[in-house]
Amino acid sequence: MYIISAVIEKERTAVALLDKEYKLCLKKEGVRADLVTLCSEVISESGINAADVLYAGVAVDGSVGCHSKAASELEKSTGIKCFSASLADAKALGEAYYLNDADTLVLLAVDEEIECGIVIGKKSYAGTYRNGRNVAHTVISFDGFECSCGRRGCFEAYACNSGFNRIVAEAGIDRALTHSELFAMNTPEADYAKKLYVEYLSAGITNIINLFQPRHLVLDGPFTKVGDALMAPMMDIILREQYTHSMPNKCDVRFANTDADTALIGAALLGR
Repeated sequence: MYIISAVIEKERTAVALLDKEYKLCLKKEGVRADLVTLCSEVISESGINAADVLYAGVAVDGSVGCHSKAASELEKSTGIKCFSASLADAKALGEAYYLNDADTLVLLAVDEEIECGIVIGKKSYAGTYRNGRNVAHTVISFDGFECSCGRRGCFEAYACNSGFNRIVAEAGIDRALTHSELFAMNTPEADYAKKLYVEYLSAGITNIINLFQPRHLVLDGPFTKVGDALMAPMMDIILREQYTHSMPNKCDVRFANTDADTALIGAALLGR
């Protein structure tokens, strides 16, 4: 028996066939490819039938569409039982799998907005109404930057790309910069912007660690390209300010796996 794993991202749709040990047997992908068509091709080229598939796991980037709708359409077209989740959920499960099937893990994806995937007991956690994990709108600066949600001082308003750009501008730098460009600069204005960004990012991450106490916290997004120049000062703050700072076991904070199949593995684990 086999498992179908599908991931729909902004610029890529990928479908894979995995065995019961979650080993990749075949993968097909395309730019904005049709999910049902790719699944049919994977099944056909593998020489199996839909009846040989235990289930399908479907993960969708929220900016592209609704994961439950995509899964429902696939299930209706193929007759295969489908499970679905957000792309962040799938990435979190995939990261946990690569980290020796970790029991608890939080994935924090920071880009245009903040998304969070949470693994508890080796299962994806989404809350009673599947709208949990919304760490983006925890307040880290009372009456601070205005957030897209209408509140002020939200974590997302400081950590996401627009928040980063605002911090750069308020530091007196009059041009747009990438995270890597800022951290490569050595001017008083750049040092001030770096200090602020690290402090705000660390505050949000520390809140997540204190709330969930995961074994691992994985960071994903453009800011991870900065590497140790960001991680080192951030960890100084996190280790000092997390609630369990005096205890020997600390949360392992790391950058995300760059393996393109991480989300596919995670989607396959949705039906476990």
